[in-house]
Amino acid sequence: MRRLSVLILLLMVLPATPAPGCFGPKLHVGVGPGIGATALAEIAMLYVKEKTGVESLRVDLAGQGGAALAGEKVDLAVARDGLPATAVLLDLPGLAGLAAGPRPRRDIQFTTVVPALEKLAGLLRPADLREVLAAVAAGRPAAAAARDLLQSRRWI
Repeated sequence: MRRLSVLILLLMVLPATPAPGCFGPKLHVGVGPGIGATALAEIAMLYVKEKTGVESLRVDLAGQGGAALAGEKVDLAVARDGLPATAVLLDLPGLAGLAAGPRPRRDIQFTTVVPALEKLAGLLRPADLREVLAAVAAGRPAAAAARDLLQSRRWI
């Protein structure tokens, strides 16, 4: 009994170590070269965050496109070309497209991501992306221009 009392006392006196925070799953979004891909990536990442709560990390594709998706180096890929046709969720001809790899389609942590992107694909038109590109050309940051578009359309 005495040993148990000493053990309990020691456990109460020893300082607790802080636990690392858990910030949930993150999508790795590969972004190809060009302002069109950058703008579409900003729109998609913000839309997914607002609709699903899933954070995104931006990764440079460096010309890999479909190879990065197939190798599961990225979860989503945004580029003007080089994306596998079977994986494309959103396509704005002549501007950019967005494709999903296997992880967002099969991982239970991302069950809401693909439906959200499919909904965005039904809403977003080439003229919308051109509007964001014009704002970026005028000096507005791509993320701010993407937020302005999504809010003005009341999509977020």
